[in-house]
Amino acid sequence: MNKPELTLIWEQDFNEPSGSLPDPKFWNFNIGDGSEYGIPGWGNEEREFYTDKNVTTDGEGNLVISADRIPEAERPDAYYGKAEWSSAKLTTLGKVHFRYGRFESRLKLPSGLGTWPALWMLGTDIETVPWPQCGEIDIVESRGDQPTSVYGTLHGPGYFGDNGKGLVYEAPNQLFDEYHEFAIEWLPNEIRWFYDGVMYHKNTASEIAPLEWVYNHDFYLFTNLSMGGNFTGAIDPALNHAELSIDYIRVYSIDGVGEVKQITA
Repeated sequence: MNKPELTLIWEQDFNEPSGSLPDPKFWNFNIGDGSEYGIPGWGNEEREFYTDKNVTTDGEGNLVISADRIPEAERPDAYYGKAEWSSAKLTTLGKVHFRYGRFESRLKLPSGLGTWPALWMLGTDIETVPWPQCGEIDIVESRGDQPTSVYGTLHGPGYFGDNGKGLVYEAPNQLFDEYHEFAIEWLPNEIRWFYDGVMYHKNTASEIAPLEWVYNHDFYLFTNLSMGGNFTGAIDPALNHAELSIDYIRVYSIDGVGEVKQITA
């Protein structure tokens, strides 16, 4: 099998000076606990309250999302009482949309029971076609209490939540000690997952059938660091801080297949 030709079509390298925010031409912040969006706890019983303060460049070429335990006197109202954690969630919805290609990111994931970092995608039709019919592609998720487990998953109609179509890959090394490269190759009717250059999982429309394949349309990116919720469970009571560091996010066309749509100037 010939190696596909990859052509870079979009990238974020986060080389701005220390203390810079993500480029607003590409990134939005989701704020709060999900209640404003009609999904308290972001649909997952998460414990964090997202802000626009918990993310910054570090001056060394990385974007860092920080989750911090909030001092009791400063805790905002949340769906479960007073919010225990602050963190950040970024999305490209309405700014940059994508259809197909290789999505590649070098990440240093956080450790600690209750940490839930993710790089993932949703269909841009979500406002008219609710989840999971819009489709969700999880490029990578991890749990801070599972030092070698890499999660790559699809969520669609009839296969979502714990029944998503994915695989837990047991990596040959620790996820938390250094940066690792996570990627998908997304093509019509096929998505492949990679860890440090090794393909570990594939899903195709024919394998999903008779369930519906809902990934042949535009998607947008998310990255976030959640705390607690139904994926990770309890949070270590001794944990006060965690970080998700992003060296880069790059999108390539694959043998000419792949498109980036800049929605705003």
